[in-house]
Amino acid sequence: MFRKKVKRNIALGLTGVMLSSAALYGCSGSGSGGAEGGAQQEQTSSDTEITVYTSAINEDEYGDAFKKLVEENLDFKVNFEPEPLLYADTVNKATTMLASGDDSVDVYFIDEIMQLSFLSADFLEPLDDVVTDEDIGNILDGYADKFLVRDGHIYGVPADFSGILFFVNKKMFDEAGIAIPTNQEEFIAAAQALTKDGKYGLLESWDKASHLQDNLNRWCLMFGGDFYDWTLDGTKEAIQFMYDLVHKYNVTSIDNLSTDFETGNQKFADGNAAMYFQWSAAASSFSEAGKYGDEIICAPMPTFKTNKTPMSSWMWVVNKNSAKKEAAKEYVKFMATPEAQAAYMKATGKFSPTANLSVWDDPELCKDLLTVEEHKSYVEADSFAARTLCPRHSEYMDTVTGTLQEYLMDEISFEECLEKGQQQIDELLNNG
Repeated sequence: MFRKKVKRNIALGLTGVMLSSAALYGCSGSGSGGAEGGAQQEQTSSDTEITVYTSAINEDEYGDAFKKLVEENLDFKVNFEPEPLLYADTVNKATTMLASGDDSVDVYFIDEIMQLSFLSADFLEPLDDVVTDEDIGNILDGYADKFLVRDGHIYGVPADFSGILFFVNKKMFDEAGIAIPTNQEEFIAAAQALTKDGKYGLLESWDKASHLQDNLNRWCLMFGGDFYDWTLDGTKEAIQFMYDLVHKYNVTSIDNLSTDFETGNQKFADGNAAMYFQWSAAASSFSEAGKYGDEIICAPMPTFKTNKTPMSSWMWVVNKNSAKKEAAKEYVKFMATPEAQAAYMKATGKFSPTANLSVWDDPELCKDLLTVEEHKSYVEADSFAARTLCPRHSEYMDTVTGTLQEYLMDEISFEECLEKGQQQIDELLNNG
């Protein structure tokens, strides 16, 4: 019981496994699934053991502190099974296990893309008999409706909060005597002025497998568009602007198409560009390089049509096939508490801000977490927007961004890109 005390073949891999599972169980999200009336439920006792599929818990002081916190607050044993290092492997393993009816894992730690797919396939157990609206009340407005709640039932508890931030090389700006841009015109001017001596004004991670869609989403938000609607003027402007960054303004490289998260972080830490939009976890890389907070800083989002940027979260969910749902739900409820969320972010070495925003105002809990103040300033500026996704978003990351890639490489025209991309999106939405 719970005593409250205190990354390259990703798209193809996701598409194949998630679609096969959806075909097996159906995509209505309202069926009985494979677990209804399945495993007999075990009464929770001190002898109960549950297995949690999670990011690896480090063998250090933070990992020990988290495990101790769990042990002190739950009257049953929790075994942590580390997820594979590669995201695609994590998705494939979780999807295959859930689709097969496996009950060896009781709680999964998943992202929003998996959440929507698993909800559509009816793999997850509702939590609202244990987890309440109050437990998920201190998160970003609107997030629960997009990813946690379906048909009046709660299906997940978010753990972390990560936004795409605007990182700048302050040293390059200071040496050039240029102010950090606050709007579109200043952004273009700064990027052009700082593109020199073999360095670019802007670095982007545009790898098709993942970050091209992230940056398309962000640019669409900044121009007032929607990356799931290519008929909107704001979306058209965003796509044209991405092309112009390479071919008109010459402030970034077409080589961005092969730049993923890790490669981009290293390039920026090495001083190869002046500006960089990236998920907040990049700050950890910059910190390890001894650059963050001095040479590299996080600046407010520049305002184009808007100052919006995407945010994302990973979350805890319960396997519908579990024979220990009572204990599994108690664990998930515990992970909604400020103390557990802060301890987990440190134990996994992520050091990301927590999904529970109340933690951000607690200096003790926030100790050692990165970019909390930066995220607070973005929330105060109303910069963050929860991502728009569909259950077949993994296919979007293959087909739709593939079309955008063709346009950025001058293989198709702007008009061809818009038409082809929207057709692909319509197919995903109509059959999702």
